Parts: sequence; C-alpha cells; structure tokens
Amino acid sequence: MLNRAVNGFDVLVLGGGTAGCVLAARLSEEPSRRVCLVEAGPDYGAHAEGRWPEDILDGRWLAFSHSWETDREDRSQLRARILGGCSSHNACVLLEGAPADYDEWGDGWSYEEFRPFLERARETFRARALRREELTPWHRAFADAGGERTILHEVNAFGTVRWNAAFAYVDAARSRPNLTIVADTLVDRVLLEGDRAVGAATAAGELRAETVVVTAGAYGSPGILLRSGIGPERGLPVGEGLLDHVGVGAAWAPNERLTSETRRFEEEGGTLAMAQVTLALRSRACEVGVWDLFGFPAVERAGDGYEISSAVFAMKPVSRGRVRLNGPDPRTPLAIEHGFLTDERDVTVLVDGFEQLRALVADPTVRPYAGDEVRPGVHMGAEEHVRSSARGFFHPTGTCAIGTVVDSDGRVLGHEGLVVADASIMPTIPRSNTNLSTAAVAERIAASL
Repeated sequence: MLNRAVNGFDVLVLGGGTAGCVLAARLSEEPSRRVCLVEAGPDYGAHAEGRWPEDILDGRWLAFSHSWETDREDRSQLRARILGGCSSHNACVLLEGAPADYDEWGDGWSYEEFRPFLERARETFRARALRREELTPWHRAFADAGGERTILHEVNAFGTVRWNAAFAYVDAARSRPNLTIVADTLVDRVLLEGDRAVGAATAAGELRAETVVVTAGAYGSPGILLRSGIGPERGLPVGEGLLDHVGVGAAWAPNERLTSETRRFEEEGGTLAMAQVTLALRSRACEVGVWDLFGFPAVERAGDGYEISSAVFAMKPVSRGRVRLNGPDPRTPLAIEHGFLTDERDVTVLVDGFEQLRALVADPTVRPYAGDEVRPGVHMGAEEHVRSSARGFFHPTGTCAIGTVVDSDGRVLGHEGLVVADASIMPTIPRSNTNLSTAAVAERIAASL
C-alpha cells in the first residue's frame, strides 16, 4: 500500500504528462495544499541529477522508447509513458492555434481570456524562436519557398536538450514538502462515494483526496473515467469526439547538393534537427485570414547520408473517432478508433494539401535539393495516397469535451470533486501542435481550483 493513503491529500493529479506536470507545480505553490502527482511511467528525477535517458533528452528527434502499449500496429496511437508525457518525446514545437480556435470553446475560453495562460506556459517552457541561420539546408529551402506562410518554430529546447514539462514545471517544485510524486504507478479508476470523487485506485493501492484531477491525456483520461463507471451509463459521452490532425507524407531521394550542403552545415557547427519549420497553408475550402493545412518538412540521418521528407496535415479536421475500453484491466490497451477521413471534407482538404506539397518541392528553391519522389512515387495520385496512407499527428483531443463531459472549469458534470484538465477537454482542435495549448489548458484549470 502507498504509505500516505491513510492521511490522504488535498488534490490527486492522475497522469504526469504535460498537463499533470503543470497542475502539480501550480497547485503545490500553495504551501498548505497537499498535492500528489501519480504517473504510470518512470520519473528520472531533476534534470540536474543527470539520470534521464539520452534519447529522451535529445530534442533533435522523436523518442519512442517510453511508449504505451497499443492494441494493434498503429503509429497514430503513440503516446509517452514517462514523467513529462508527450513533451518528453515530441518535436519540441510550441505554437498557438488561431484566436478563433479558442473562441469556439465556450464561456471563459475566448482567446483574449486564454492568451495569458498561453503566454505563461510559453514563458515557463522558456520558449525561444529559431533563427534562420539555425535552419538546415532542407528546412531553409522550404522556408524560402513558403515566404509569408513560413513559421520558424518556437521551441522548448536548449541546444539539443528537449526541455520537457517535467524540467520546466516540476523541477522547481520537487523540494516542496507538500508535493508527492508517485511514479511507476498505474491508475485504475477514480474512487467514488455516490457522485463524489474521494480518491483513486492504483496498481499500488488506494490514494485519498478531497479533489481528483484527471490529466492522463485524450486517450488515458477517458479510459480512467470509463473504468470508474463514468460514461454513457451516467449520461456522459466519455471517449466520444476524438480529434487529431490527419495527414500524409512523402519522401525524396537526397541529391548530391543536399548531402554536401547538409554535411557542411554540420561541420560548421549547425544542429541537424528533424523539425524546424512549418508552412501554414490554405486549401480551397479554407476561410480567409486563417489556415487549415500545415506543411512539415523533415530531415534525418540515414547511415552516412540523410533522408529528406515532408508531410502535410489537415489542421481543422471534422472527422471524429472514439476511445473505448477493450476490457476492465488498466493494463489492457485501449480501443482507439481515430475515424480518420470518415467525413469526405477532410479528404478534399488533404488532397489539396498534398498537391500543394508536391508543388512546393517543385519550387525552384527546393527542387535543387531533391531527387526522385521515392514515397509514394509519382505514379500515385494525391487522392489515392491520401485514402491509403492517412495518419495522425500525435495531437489527440476532444474525448472529455467542455460542454458535454465537463463544464467550463473542467469539472465533470454531475460529480463533485472531480476535474479533467488536459487536451481531452478541448471540444475542437486548435490548428497547431497541441503541446502549448495543453499546458495552457492546465494553467487555466489550475487557476480555477
């Protein structure tokens, strides 16, 4: 049994991803509030202790060594099982959505109301904007081709170190006597007395608290609630409405110019990083003044040379999926159905985007670096490729949405002492990478508790 179960806590935070790290740090700022953060994966301690795995620290590449199990071969399901969550294995991109994305979330979530929390999260992550001279030749070519559509990433990285939410938020709070971190501990369900949350059942025993905050992400949070009997049987569509940015990729053979210039870039001290630039694109269906597509070029090492690729993603998809249980055991992988392209409007947008991607690579600034298209190959049309190869962007949202599962402060409808405070409460998906928005959601909910 967990040794503090008898005394209990004021707040239990269930899930140590980005949102959970934010909640634990912010709530424990009040010295009289006893906070417990529970994470299914490992906690390697403060960054300064030097115990974090090399791949998790290396922000140049995605790191999937600490991934949750899935119920089938599906790369779109990947999520991190480690303190810091997906901020510990992602591309270190910190971008906002369009103001209109947040305006549609309901009362208390307008962009003007939400912007201070976005700014606070950005500051805490110590975000910095990449400079043009930091771009690899491949990224620089795309930046030139994109012109005003080009976004040089703001990143949470220092040198090559991925500055995850554990470092940004938790490290400063670790010495607080009112904060307890319980790692390597799988949460089963919320403990209820009637309609009131009183704690959580975990693989190591029960934890008691006055308030339970679920921060296990758009997959894990509905899983915890469903195992707790909180779902359709109580009139709540928990797990429904799953959204993720959907996209397809392509790859080209690197030619001699790409190889030689990239090698020289590294020899002169440049950092080869997979993700540096995004192009904000518009399909023919997009309203004026915003974007509905992202172009996302990438370069990686391959033996003695390099691989070059790019993907395009629909950033305001309308197709929705769901998360369900495959069984009552918390160790059983969840049933995640993305529902990609079930609405034909997403097919139309993404086909348009893939055609734009091919046009970008044919641009005079990019073409000198790319040989033949090796994936999918010029023989395959855009629509065939989209329908056969669509995948997610690792940005799941919407499965415990504001207005249907929780109220505007993340409180689960019909329940006392139970809050959800992560990407799952976003009723629609922002048109950007979601890590910054997720941290800001947690900042906003923490301020209301």
